[in-house]
Amino acid sequence: MTANILSEVEPEMRVTSLICLIAVVSASLAACASGPREPARVDYRSFGNGSNTPSSSASSSSRSPQRGTMNCGSGYTVRTNDTLSEIAERCGVSMSDLASTNGLSAPYTLRVGQTVAMPRPPVHVVQRGENLYRIGLRYGVPFQQLASHNGLRAPYEIEIGQQIRLPHGAQVASTTSGGSSRAPTSRLTNDRHTPPPAEAGAPSFDWPIRGQVLSSFGRRPNGERNDGINIEAATGAEVRAAAPGQVVYAGSELAGYGQLVLVRHSGGFVTAYAHNSRLLVREGDQISRGQIIAQAGATGTVDRPQVHFEIRSGVNPVDPMSYLR
Repeated sequence: MTANILSEVEPEMRVTSLICLIAVVSASLAACASGPREPARVDYRSFGNGSNTPSSSASSSSRSPQRGTMNCGSGYTVRTNDTLSEIAERCGVSMSDLASTNGLSAPYTLRVGQTVAMPRPPVHVVQRGENLYRIGLRYGVPFQQLASHNGLRAPYEIEIGQQIRLPHGAQVASTTSGGSSRAPTSRLTNDRHTPPPAEAGAPSFDWPIRGQVLSSFGRRPNGERNDGINIEAATGAEVRAAAPGQVVYAGSELAGYGQLVLVRHSGGFVTAYAHNSRLLVREGDQISRGQIIAQAGATGTVDRPQVHFEIRSGVNPVDPMSYLR
């Protein structure tokens, strides 16, 4: 099944092992910046660097390490002059969670040698149709960061029922679609529906390619969800940018999408173009409306040439049919 894509992506996405796909996907999407092309960076929204990196030089023992640079395991032993806020910074957890876990209240008095227990990290149980990218979008965490946090390498394959550890402080992002998002399905259908009107003041987008809509936006009878539309295409056909913007990801590290391009536009919108046979742009390129960015194909998890196209407002998928002109 086709993976669902996108969110607000920042150019910072890079990948380190691709774990970072770019941290788009790449940096974490950036978080992955150290890896193969990460799927964007992590901040997704930043696609930036999702994982914390210790400072290049060790700090003097009197100075606190950077946030999250210490692996505190299940607990931390208090040292002279330690404060709860400093321990929270070092261990990469919130002070409120740390205080709650240890039954502490202001002024948070600690004693040398005391063991401060670490909050139990939250987890997400993988559901049918989910992939690491979509889980990251749901919690506002770059997928590269999730990959690094869970020791996963590209193509970041996960299984139904698998527990994905989330960074402390991760929160479910609100979505307009309700419920958990599902990846687009490769089961092609010809359902017709009336799309909701585009939000007031929203930009218009051109069709990336002309062809029959094989699979429309929304939930399917089998419970799966398509966060975009799948458009029939001939292999090698020109795929064009739906609106002017900047390429924040161009690669094939994200399982299920094949050769994929993500473009960020004004107003917080992002478009995705998947299953291409060849990419004609690179990350960071500024592109114009109608510019040829790829050639259509059948890469990824589809069995016939097509373009999987998504439009997202922030991290929320919207029906492309409401915006296409």
